[in-house]
Amino acid sequence: MMMKNFLLPVCVTTFFAFSTLGQNGGVAILDIDAVARELGVEERVRVDLITMQSDLNAELQKTQLTMQNQMNTVESELGEDPTDTERQKVLQTNQQLNLEFNRLKSQAQQNLAQERVRMINEFRLRLEPIAMMAAKQKGLEIVLMKTTPPVFTYAKEVDITAETTKLAVEAGMKVEVPATSETSSAKDSGSQSPQVDEPSSAE
Repeated sequence: MMMKNFLLPVCVTTFFAFSTLGQNGGVAILDIDAVARELGVEERVRVDLITMQSDLNAELQKTQLTMQNQMNTVESELGEDPTDTERQKVLQTNQQLNLEFNRLKSQAQQNLAQERVRMINEFRLRLEPIAMMAAKQKGLEIVLMKTTPPVFTYAKEVDITAETTKLAVEAGMKVEVPATSETSSAKDSGSQSPQVDEPSSAE
């Protein structure tokens, strides 16, 4: 999975922490997406989200089956010639179950999105002092991310991506992600951020 602008959608507060630590020094440029790839963090986030997605989908499918059984029970209680009231009861039950299922599905999607943001923010917070250390080694005191805001041009001497990656590895931030058939196939398909699947509604 290509995670373009890996750290772009995250809250602005962390970016300000990067850019306001120094006021008088020069500006360093950091390609934080490249650092995440080199450290294996991008892949770890992808794998963890796919695992979470699978778990959420399994729970949704169980819920769907339970709701379908409820509908079957209600329908089986109808006589051969149900009254309008009985038909209305079946319709209302079906609508209520569908509303509840959609609520649970929406909550699952929110949980997945929130977990992605949490993991990305955690990485950024750990990387922040390391990036500042790399910047100060070059006599720089402000760190701007290459992708946010877009940097028009800069001298390669102020790029601290390689130095930050090296320091992060030394700080133990590199992660190893075991390959699995599920995650490998998802990666090969070029999918974007995992989304909770939508099982058919309970009817």
